[in-house]
Amino acid sequence: MKIDELIKKDKNFTEANLLAKVDNIFIMLLSSIMVGNLDRVKHKLSNSLFNEYNLFLNKLKESNEIQIFDELNVKSSEIIDIEEDTDKYVVKIRLVARYMKYKINSNTRKYKSGNDTSRVEEKYILVMTKSKNAVDEGIIKVCPGCGASIDVNNSGICSYCGTVYNTKDYDWILEKIIEDID
Repeated sequence: MKIDELIKKDKNFTEANLLAKVDNIFIMLLSSIMVGNLDRVKHKLSNSLFNEYNLFLNKLKESNEIQIFDELNVKSSEIIDIEEDTDKYVVKIRLVARYMKYKINSNTRKYKSGNDTSRVEEKYILVMTKSKNAVDEGIIKVCPGCGASIDVNNSGICSYCGTVYNTKDYDWILEKIIEDID
């Protein structure tokens, strides 16, 4: 499938918006890993990806480590494939990120391992999915539980009633992250 075909089928789709969303979710995920709490990004991840990174965080905690992605930025992102499934759209994005990747001791905050002196460049394939039955949420996001305005980019949890805003009912979610080995 080509971008033009997706635009015809999903009236809210734009390449620029999706790429900005992907960059933001990727940075939110790595930032959440650094603070050891995925709550801020949970609603933007598939359940399997959330569980995968939650296991990673648990291993870090058991090892008394914090994973650091210092000087983190996204160098580039581009759509490389678009597929249409029976119930969803699947878009693959090649993302190039730069950062210093190292671990520190969670008690002493001292360096343990990795590269803390120069940035590395790593490539990934991010798989984003969107349900064909996604509801157009409009500009203002409201809590599905109580109707209050909700800041989806903050945590996806309503500060009034605690309802979790399920992004997959409305928008693109990050399904998978695959290291890209050219």
